[in-house]
Amino acid sequence: MILAAFDTETVAQLTANGIFRGAAYGLLGVGFALILGVTGRFHFAYAFTYTLAAYLVYTFVGPVGLPFWVAVVAGILVVALAGVGIERVIYRPLAVRASEAALLVIFVASLGIAIAGENLVRLIWGSSGQILFGPDQVPHTLWKATFLNVDVWQAASSAALVVILTLLLRYTPLGRSIKATRANPELAQTIGIDAQQIYLICFFIGTLLCGVAALWYGLQFTIDPAMGFKPVIFAFVVAFLAGTASSPIRVFLTGIAVSLVAQYASIWLSVRWTQTAVFVVLVLYLTWLSLRGTDPVAWVRAKSARL
Repeated sequence: MILAAFDTETVAQLTANGIFRGAAYGLLGVGFALILGVTGRFHFAYAFTYTLAAYLVYTFVGPVGLPFWVAVVAGILVVALAGVGIERVIYRPLAVRASEAALLVIFVASLGIAIAGENLVRLIWGSSGQILFGPDQVPHTLWKATFLNVDVWQAASSAALVVILTLLLRYTPLGRSIKATRANPELAQTIGIDAQQIYLICFFIGTLLCGVAALWYGLQFTIDPAMGFKPVIFAFVVAFLAGTASSPIRVFLTGIAVSLVAQYASIWLSVRWTQTAVFVVLVLYLTWLSLRGTDPVAWVRAKSARL
């Protein structure tokens, strides 16, 4: 029984699934880490923007009747602007009023937005799952693993976006401004960097990455109002394990590693329990930090402040 579980075909399929799904988790982790690391906002409403992106593309393709790729661009841009609006209209005023308690207050607010957003989606589009129609899905086989053309497009586009973001952060004036703001927003202000504007840019970029991940999920599975909660949990785990100040490429690769852990865990665990293995890795990591004498909370803050 155990030996059968380790046959080549099973391992090949689990590896392929882990890489392709990990690309989505990695992309989400990159966006989440950018927002959390630079702005300090624990943006749990990421779950809502993820869901909203899929439903906007669904609406633009179906009822509105736009060509598919035009609908994709429109839906992702609209949800990216929605992410900017959440920061500008909700988070920023709360941060000013809450002062030192801003992290907790914004987390509670973001959780409220996520829950209210799910119910808003149910109110507008209904509670049942919807099918997002797009390009024909063509199966391929490589090394005894079967996958779809959409899987390849997802992995390729995710990797391309991560590389572009990495180059932007490393070689452009905007990237240097983002890193300076992440390190010390007050000091960045004194040298002429508008930290509040950088926050909005980070929310735009992070939410855009979220929308791309949601698009590929919607094409492969049905979309539903609660579809965003599991991905945002994985995004948090990926961002935490990699470090919110790490290179986007490192965060992306951490997402693939986390996904592979979940996939290989299915050899011994039921599919519904595989995500438990991811949290076991997180707990072990926190334990390792504690044994080293490192305060996990202080470690996260330090990682978020490192250039």
